[in-house]
Amino acid sequence: MLSRLLAKRQTRQRVVIAGLAALALLIGSGALFTEALDTTLQTAVYDRAITNSPAVVRNQITIVAIDDLTVKQYNVYPLPRRVYAEMLRALKPLNPFVVAFDVSFYDKSASPEDDAMLAAAIKDAGNVILAMQGVAETAIGDHRTKYASLQLPIPEFRSAAAALGAVDIKQDPDHVVRDSQLVIEGPNGERYFGLPLAAAAMRLKGDLASSRIENDRFILPTPAGDHVMPINRAGGMPVYYASAPATPTSVLKTPCSVDGEFCVVSLKDVAAGNVPKNLITGRTIFVGAHSISAVPDDYPVPNAGLKMYGVEIWANAAQSIFTNRYPVLKQGFFTTLLWMLALTAIGMFLVVRWHLRGLLLSLGAMLAYIFAGYVLFGLQTSGDVGNGPVEVPSIGYVIPSAFWWVIALGYVLVEERRAVARTQSTFGRFVTPSVARTILEKEEAGQLGLGGEERTVTVLFGDIRGFTTMSEGMTPATLLEHLNRYFDGMVEVVNRYEGTVNKYNGDNIMVIWNAPIEVKDHARKAVECALEMQKWIQSEREKGGPDVSFGFGINSGPVVAGFLGAKGRMEYTVIGDTANVASRLTSSDIARRDQVACSAETLAMLGSDMEKVDLGAIQVKGRAEAVRCYQINRIGATANPKPAPAPEVAITKAAVAGYH
Repeated sequence: MLSRLLAKRQTRQRVVIAGLAALALLIGSGALFTEALDTTLQTAVYDRAITNSPAVVRNQITIVAIDDLTVKQYNVYPLPRRVYAEMLRALKPLNPFVVAFDVSFYDKSASPEDDAMLAAAIKDAGNVILAMQGVAETAIGDHRTKYASLQLPIPEFRSAAAALGAVDIKQDPDHVVRDSQLVIEGPNGERYFGLPLAAAAMRLKGDLASSRIENDRFILPTPAGDHVMPINRAGGMPVYYASAPATPTSVLKTPCSVDGEFCVVSLKDVAAGNVPKNLITGRTIFVGAHSISAVPDDYPVPNAGLKMYGVEIWANAAQSIFTNRYPVLKQGFFTTLLWMLALTAIGMFLVVRWHLRGLLLSLGAMLAYIFAGYVLFGLQTSGDVGNGPVEVPSIGYVIPSAFWWVIALGYVLVEERRAVARTQSTFGRFVTPSVARTILEKEEAGQLGLGGEERTVTVLFGDIRGFTTMSEGMTPATLLEHLNRYFDGMVEVVNRYEGTVNKYNGDNIMVIWNAPIEVKDHARKAVECALEMQKWIQSEREKGGPDVSFGFGINSGPVVAGFLGAKGRMEYTVIGDTANVASRLTSSDIARRDQVACSAETLAMLGSDMEKVDLGAIQVKGRAEAVRCYQINRIGATANPKPAPAPEVAITKAAVAGYH
């Protein structure tokens, strides 16, 4: 029966766990489809991947900083446009590949001469890209962001420049800049390209006019073939950031001396011709605010949660294009779904199989997946060969699997607790709760089998006096009803005194103390229990119940306690001389009507606060010495309401046969 109950419970568990797994997959796929975690968990995973495995600076780019040193040199901000003209004239003989300005020249300055000088310098350089930007977003989608109006350089500069580049910064909902804008659109449908893309296209000799977008890919034709970049619905490209923001120029004694950072030089040094040629020649130059306290042109970026100047963001974006490396926020839909399903199913299996240990194993598997994901991302993005888009592991979508593991563990534990309670309740109708627990524990441990252990116990037998006479005047149903009534009341008393009802045998009852669970002062508790049962039985008679009385015999000593019977049908019991003597003490001339009798072995364990009557001794078959018998009238505060007087003649033999 137990095996069938366990099998039924396991089947129910499998059905529920399968349902939970299906629900987890349904909710997970819904979250994945709606990109519900893209701006929360998965972005945190993305940022950590960038921090752990930053891009390697390739020394293809130099940033010319409008910094505190430059502002101090000229003692004015914004800088006069003649300063930029001087800078361009100083750069030209050093042969930079392209000079991209992240500086707004949208209005004429107060000095027409300065404007003319800068326009001439821009035209003379021939490789200058000027900043422009959109104002007031009106629509996002179809791989671009549309603006209500545009801010453009003044016509003199615009006609002299090699190209224009958008410098619109788009921040995610958490204000972090993860993408660089590739494409923006003006109010009349005119298309402009981001400053980093314009600079990269000039370096790669790409044809932006012939560029196209296909399946979330921006394709730039170049002499070496199509250069492909990922593009999102807003027209942005993911930036693979290098190390933390570059060290301010005011801190460095030697320009560009920190490994792993973009090279940043002060504009004042460039204009004065004090910058080494190797930091300029053949490089892409970005000019903009950096290391300056007057202009808060910095934004949070993924790597280490620090802020970075806009011009350095453009440098990172341009390098992503040069090196053909783009971190994609997460893996593809079906790849992510497969990982979600695999880890959810594996975790639930481990939890159901090994409970808390299974949960720990599942968490270990999750940590291994996370570690492997970050390592794989680092391996894919390392080296000198471009990889194109590299997917960040979808850890943010897989982590919620642990939530379902906890739900599954909670269900299993609650279900098992309920199952144990139901089983104990069912067994409790046939065996006592302590025996039921012993059976379940041994079954769970695979130790349920025949055999026993030696224990010192106290055994009580109770026998109805005058049962034959009582039964003659009742129908079997009425007789059974009265027996159950008395046994119910007696068992309640037994449970209060920590006894274990071992069996009913017609009109008698057998109770054990100290097996299968340990009971302190088991002999005393057995005698107290017997006296309390006598009080209850006598009170029931006084309430009008049938004229029923019991005699109780108690003995203490060693037994073998365990499961007896056959492999297919066994019961918990105790065997040995101790039980045999207890049975003999229930003889009607020893444990008389409404009385409690015990052996000398039990008496020795009771203490001195009692009242007893020496009944004499009986000879038990198989024993050389006679068994001394005593009637207990009181122990502590528990007393028999109707103690019988001492017998006129001492007992010499028992009238009934022993139990074993």
